[in-house]
Amino acid sequence: MSNATVKTIATVLLASCTITFAQTASAKDELSIAEAKQYMLSLINRDRKSQGLKEVVSDEIAERAGNLHSDEMAKFGFLSHWDTAGRKPDQRYCEAGGTGFVMENGHIEFNGYADDSSGGSAEFKVDPSATISKRDIEGIQSGFFNEQPPNDGHRRNILDPDHTRVGIGLTVAKKGDSFRLACAQEFIHSYGKVESKPQSIKLGESFTITGSLEPGLRLSSVDLFWEELPRPMTIKQLDETHSYGPPQTRVNTYFPNTPAAQGHLTINEAAGRQEFACTFETDKATWKPGLYYVYVWTRTPDASRVKPLVVASKTIEVR
Repeated sequence: MSNATVKTIATVLLASCTITFAQTASAKDELSIAEAKQYMLSLINRDRKSQGLKEVVSDEIAERAGNLHSDEMAKFGFLSHWDTAGRKPDQRYCEAGGTGFVMENGHIEFNGYADDSSGGSAEFKVDPSATISKRDIEGIQSGFFNEQPPNDGHRRNILDPDHTRVGIGLTVAKKGDSFRLACAQEFIHSYGKVESKPQSIKLGESFTITGSLEPGLRLSSVDLFWEELPRPMTIKQLDETHSYGPPQTRVNTYFPNTPAAQGHLTINEAAGRQEFACTFETDKATWKPGLYYVYVWTRTPDASRVKPLVVASKTIEVR
């Protein structure tokens, strides 16, 4: 894929955008999309190992969420952590069935109709049988990894020691002789299994967060945040976005074994694992419609870790 304009957008809390040009690939370097994902995974782990970090493994659910996002970016020609429905990575990952905590890297490159944000942009069709060159995959990963501070959000995400898994979305969309190649790397903290039931409720109803933590981890707190419900976004609006982070409006925090948590938070030991359930009851007097985020924080019993570790972020729509 030659003479392709490239854009990248970085992870939660930090973002960067660069424009370069992809290299020309020889036919022997062409990979199927499945092979390209495996090749990118090997490059991610090469880069992590170069800094003394453990490898990450492929995550099927995160890959599903990443594919949904890379499909949209390729079809409509935008680069953003938001999608056309106004959802961010946390919500997309949760709705795909994710049970951990996600942080996203994003990238798009194209030729031909590079900046076409009109309705014709939708004429690009995803081509699941397309091939991607090794050089393109190397270029994406190199662009991420070789960033320099302070604009090094992608690199920091790749080198986060708390990541254990990754889902890679790769999509090629075509329109005549024009193409778009989009990538979404969804890095995951997977230290147990945390679920929310249900994921969408009406005011006056309740929802419950349940979790089973890896042996050695102990629940530190359960934090509740609020932001407005997602709204559909135009391609122009999406291209104007930058970094994303947790909501700024904190609603509540429950700490284990405190009076405020009584009746809401329960913790049990089961087969060496700590299990918990936290119930939130909404009411029209003190709650309002919005997208509520529940962050689950843990600690180690021997205090070997100074800062708490976030192991899950769950999103619940309250209407």
